[in-house]
Order: sequence, then C-alpha cells, then structure tokens
Amino acid sequence: MFIIEKPYASEFFIDTIAQNDWAVLNNDVIKEAEIESAAFDLIPSEIAKNYYLTQEYPMIYANSENAISWVLDNLPDSNLSSYIRLFKDKIAFREMLKEIYPEFYFESVEYSELKNLAVENIRFPVVIKPAVGFLSFGVHTVKDAKEWKDVLTKLDKEMKAAEALYPQNVVSSSRFIIEELIDGEEFAIDAYYDRDGEPVILNIFQHPFLNEKDVSDRIYLMSTGIMIKYMAKFAQLLRDMGKMKDIRNFPMHIEIRVREDGRIVPIEVNPMRFAGWCTTDVAKYAWGINVYEYFYNQKRPDWNSILSQSGKGVFYFSMAEVPSDVDKSKLEGFEYERFLSNYSNVLEVRRINPKNNPLFAIIFGSTTSKDEVLRILSLKTKDYVIGG
Repeated sequence: MFIIEKPYASEFFIDTIAQNDWAVLNNDVIKEAEIESAAFDLIPSEIAKNYYLTQEYPMIYANSENAISWVLDNLPDSNLSSYIRLFKDKIAFREMLKEIYPEFYFESVEYSELKNLAVENIRFPVVIKPAVGFLSFGVHTVKDAKEWKDVLTKLDKEMKAAEALYPQNVVSSSRFIIEELIDGEEFAIDAYYDRDGEPVILNIFQHPFLNEKDVSDRIYLMSTGIMIKYMAKFAQLLRDMGKMKDIRNFPMHIEIRVREDGRIVPIEVNPMRFAGWCTTDVAKYAWGINVYEYFYNQKRPDWNSILSQSGKGVFYFSMAEVPSDVDKSKLEGFEYERFLSNYSNVLEVRRINPKNNPLFAIIFGSTTSKDEVLRILSLKTKDYVIGG
C-alpha cells in the first residue's frame, strides 16, 4: 500500500501508482486533492488497518513522513512501527549503534534544559539537532562554547517555523541530541530491505557542502564513479544494521559520512520513504529506473548493466530553499529564470509554493563541471526573492 501525504507528491509518483493500479490509503489528502475515485485503488483506513494487522512485516511506502502518524496510530505493535520509532528518534538510533560504534560521543538533552547545560562538559566540536527532525531544521555545527551561545538564540525561531509545517512525529523540539562532529564526505542512500531482510540499494548521493558551517540541502550528486566506489561498502553497513533488528519490507533514506580513514558512520535514517520531496525521482534520469516499482515489485537493479552504459557526467537534484528570515506575508515571487541561469543542463524544474513550504523549487539536472557545483552551492536564494 502507498500513502500519499503532504507537503508534496510529484506527478511522477502519482502517475506510477495510477499506472500500476496499486492500493492507496484513502485519507484526507486524497479527499482534499479531489482526485477522481477511478484514478486509484483507494483503501478505506479501517480496511487497511485490519489487513496490515495480519502482516508480520507490513509493506507500506509513503512519499512523506507525515504518514508516520497513521502507521503509529493504527499499527502500533507492528514491526513497521518499531522500525519507525527506532529510526525517527536519533537518540534511540545512536543507542542501537553502540554495538558497532562504542566510542561515539552523544547525549540527549531536553530542549528546556539546553540553556542550563554545563558547556564545559560538551566535547566540542559537535552537531546539535532535534532528536526527531526533518531537512535541516534546528541543525547546527558548533565549534566551541562561544558559538554555542549564538546557536541557542537561533533555535527557538527555527523550531517554531518547523513545527508550523510538520507534525510532532516528523519534527519536534522537545528533545535534542548533541553528538560529536563526524568529519569526512557525506552521502545519502535510497534503499529498501526486501522480504528476506536483504538490503537493496537504489541510489547513492554525494552531499557536498560549501564549507564546514554549511548544513544545507542545496545539491546532491550521483555518478557512476560514486556507485562503483561505495556500493559494496554501503550495502555491508545496511546488512549489519538490518540484522540487528531483523528489518524486512522497509524503504529508507539513510545519511552517512565516510571518514578519511575509510570508516563509515551513519548520521540518521528517514523511515518509510526514499529521498524527501520526491527527489528520489531523479533516478529515472541518472539510471533509467523507477524506484517505486523496484520497491513494490521487490526488484534489484542490474547495476553491472546500468553502470556499463552510463556516461561520465554527474546527475543531481538541487533545492532552492526559502531563506529563514524572509517574511512570507510580504513575499511576492521568486526570479526563477534568473536563478536557473546558474544551472547549465536543467532536466526538470518543480516549482513549489513558497507561501506554505520551505522551498521555491526542486531542480533535476546534469553537469560535467566541478565549478558549476561550487557555483550552485554558493547561491543565495535571497538574492532572487521578490518582496519578503
């Protein structure tokens, strides 16, 4: 079954479901969208609940973590719910990984206690972020005690903005995790565990940053070289994690870092979905695959064949975020064409309504230029905002 939820579902995602006649939960989002009843095989909530209660490893995909509430409310004792609770709570996730990373420093702190925390006990540099979070809301790299004070003054505004957009199961300011700064290159993986618990990788993204203070989601890169270099190593990490909790029939988007010594350290797992805001769709351009069909049909990409036919270029998805200090009530528009002139080969542009979302647009494209990637990372979306 698929659950379609806010804030965004791509036409590609919707069309894939409709063309395959897959079952879809009949929820408020479907009703509000006024989708014709004939477009989907709609399943009433109670029937879906009764069916999946009989499944030891329910197989459900959602485009958004907003769907988590339905699963936790209706299937509270299922394996699926246990996976979600484990991975959405970054503290519980770190506790699980102690078996593999016993030396890793982290601590849990109630938001109300952050200002009273003994700074001399924090092992700087660290990253602070909500224990339950999404995108880069409330995420900060903190180098020392002086920066710590500056970060705390920013958190209140950031978390209020996040909680206005997402439910508590997706973003919550009640608890924060402080953990050691993981150096090295950052990557993200779209994968699923099949019915036998074996991980299947559908895409690997390299996540470059402009500098050490950058925590944005501006651009994610994928290439043949990245896949060849890291696929086997990342698959082994997923295999080790899956065995800890007997994970099956489970889609996920996992972020990791590869340190200079080659050690792979997980950052966080986003459950029940692939890359957010349907950016996972970029796989159709990069590799010619439909990740939703691969998950639902339990298919494995023939990577030997796919990579032997792919070129040397780099594909990417890029996100144009709404600056946090923009007054949305005064926002008049965004200079899309001028902004897109910074991209050399745009394959698709998805314009997002910035009035009630954190993005102006999602861009799919390709490039062969490192300078272009650096230019995209350097863009300041505020320079293209009209009004606000």
